[in-house]
Amino acid sequence: MPSTGRRCYELRFFDLEWNQGYPRSEADRLDEIIQIGAYRLDSWQDEGAAFSAYVRPTIHKKLHHHVKKLLPLELSDLKKADSFQTVIQDFFRWCGPDPQFFTWGNSDARVLDMNLCWYRMEEYLDLEIYDLQHAYDLLVLGSSQQASLKDAVERLELVNDGREYHDAGNDAYFTARIGQALVARYGSLPDPETLHRMDGALRERVKREARQDAVNGLNRILEEGEPAFTRICAPSRTEEEQLKSRATRVFRCPKCDNVLCNGNWYQVNNHYLARSRCLEHGRYYTCLTLKKIEHIGCTAELRVYDADHFDPDLFHQCKVGGEAIMVAKVPKKRKRSRSRKPKNTPKLKAE
Repeated sequence: MPSTGRRCYELRFFDLEWNQGYPRSEADRLDEIIQIGAYRLDSWQDEGAAFSAYVRPTIHKKLHHHVKKLLPLELSDLKKADSFQTVIQDFFRWCGPDPQFFTWGNSDARVLDMNLCWYRMEEYLDLEIYDLQHAYDLLVLGSSQQASLKDAVERLELVNDGREYHDAGNDAYFTARIGQALVARYGSLPDPETLHRMDGALRERVKREARQDAVNGLNRILEEGEPAFTRICAPSRTEEEQLKSRATRVFRCPKCDNVLCNGNWYQVNNHYLARSRCLEHGRYYTCLTLKKIEHIGCTAELRVYDADHFDPDLFHQCKVGGEAIMVAKVPKKRKRSRSRKPKNTPKLKAE
């Protein structure tokens, strides 16, 4: 996999453009490739060579409206191109016998596999494809935000000689230049196992920081905030029963009396956060504080805040830094059936 320039690899950067259908059948759900673009480097210092070819569509009868906005293409022009089988065989011959593939993101690899399976060309499956976007996010940004190709080109101050984005050939070229810039800056690209470890360490750091921010924010809200509604819930034997009870999950909107139901809980220390939505008055945020009672179980204090007194970013921090507790939907309250007494109808006397 990725290496420094000490050893010569056949570096192949590719990008795909595809059309999508309006889902009505299995074929309509296929993302059909309509352009394959690639850039070839024999070393990280090489100038490289380009490959670009359109693909004649055979599945979708018209271009999706989202595709029309991104690509300056007409279906009539695409119908003059070669078939997918011809283009993909030309592409792999152009790549050489032992290529090392790179893409920007993981969508291209998924769509390529989908089309290869559709056209029964399984001999080209199981390619080792390196996600250069993932490496850029971790190395340069220190995050997992999935930066766009354009943002990466501008941040690395790479030269753009008038090439348009959302063209498979141009996007493959930009991907290759980003790879060269990363190798020049860091000496090498981390292998997939190292990326996985870096990603895990990043998630732990983000979770730890978000948890600390959530604790500070909740303490401030509980001390200074003005809840729109409060309730002391009846004791339950376990915390799980308390979190699933109707008393902690169902309440009425303080403004219009509509019945609202909280979603999943997110635990931060001994506090549990959930949110609900009133169609007329917007979001409500519930903070549930559990208190254990010896020999009985636990009780709970429920505070409900509207969006004016609870920062939505604080809930996001609780969601990222807390532990998610999935709960099922609240069953509908059964209506008591009134047992009807049989009417005392007078019996007719036989004559």
